[in-house]
Amino acid sequence: MFGASLETTLSNGYVVSQYFGWSWGKLVAPRRAPLFHTVLLISVIVATALALTSIDPIKITEYSIVFSAVVLPLTYIPVLLIANDPNYVGDKTNSKFSNAIAIIMLVVVVIAALAALPLMIATKAGA
Repeated sequence: MFGASLETTLSNGYVVSQYFGWSWGKLVAPRRAPLFHTVLLISVIVATALALTSIDPIKITEYSIVFSAVVLPLTYIPVLLIANDPNYVGDKTNSKFSNAIAIIMLVVVVIAALAALPLMIATKAGA
């Protein structure tokens, strides 16, 4: 668990620092990457505060999985559009067969997204 906690903390630091263009890296001294290390510290403090509450981590995981299914089409569609744009991928655009499979998968993903919340409510989130 401790290793996974460290990986998650570093991931938070990397994502936030890269997004804002800050200096980052676990081997970079805190003086050279103060904002990266601040994000690490804040991540640990917030995680510790959450662990000290009575929130059930299994429930948080269940809800996060359901909500990730709900937003999946919002990430799938842009990737599909970019995969067909020669300005981005050059001559590596999707073939007609790849697009047919991708559209079928998009339909499956949209159906899952639409069904996720009603199923969570109907099953009382697995209770």
